[in-house]
Amino acid sequence: MTKINNAYADMHVRAIILITFLFFSLASYSQTDKADCKNIEPSYLGRMKGFFIKACSSSEYKEHEFFYHGLDGKSVRVKKAGEFRRINYEKDKNEPRTVSGDQIRLNYANAVTKIKGKCLSLKNTFFSFTDNGDEVFMAIENADDADDKGYNVVIVVVKSMKQEVEFTLKEGIDKDGKVALYGILFDVGKSEIKPESAETLKQITGYLNDNPSVKIIVAGHTDNTGTFDGNMNLSKARAENIKNYLVSTGKIDPSRLIAAGVGQACPVSSNDTEAGRKLNRRVEIVKQ
Repeated sequence: MTKINNAYADMHVRAIILITFLFFSLASYSQTDKADCKNIEPSYLGRMKGFFIKACSSSEYKEHEFFYHGLDGKSVRVKKAGEFRRINYEKDKNEPRTVSGDQIRLNYANAVTKIKGKCLSLKNTFFSFTDNGDEVFMAIENADDADDKGYNVVIVVVKSMKQEVEFTLKEGIDKDGKVALYGILFDVGKSEIKPESAETLKQITGYLNDNPSVKIIVAGHTDNTGTFDGNMNLSKARAENIKNYLVSTGKIDPSRLIAAGVGQACPVSSNDTEAGRKLNRRVEIVKQ
């Protein structure tokens, strides 16, 4: 009886050892997604078989500059802003397949085409498509090798930023005689007001309606990119368009408004960095 019990115990121990061995063998074989990246992939996005998520980052709102070569071979830089994701995929170290960068990029290109999206680049690295009515831009990065060990996917879903910080124009103007606004947007080198500017323009209209005796100067400012004369003309054209909006849409008496272009002449920060140039590109409301 003792021998039987010993034999049973020995079998039990060996079973535990075998199960433990199999568990760790499987765990070491299959590399899994990074824990805090479990929900980073949008529902429409697939991945190459045998790849896992090594790292990721995301933002509710971020401006990102994409760089790619267009279908004509020319270099293109384009900025898009909205919901941002960057996903770093890496091939499982035990994955036996040899997967090329060409294969990865073409897979994504075919998938995008299937959902009626567009490939905008020469080597299948940059795409646009729609998801639930939102415009989406996606880039495939670092998929270049004959036996690719990893690649990145960068996605921007174009959306306006949710404004969470509020202030009144009256407080700023009463304190300093002027206030700088960064919510009136224009395309590079253009003077047409973008639709995303509506909320800031509404604030200006509200301030002027609440303070009917106040007259203002709408002053356009630029960074130092381009020529001095060009920036003076551009900033004046932008200010004029804001004035026209306030008159036509806001129903403000034009005698209360002056449009002025200051160009690059009054920076509030250094033009040596992109962060500084961004601060210099602004509209100021100045009390007359």
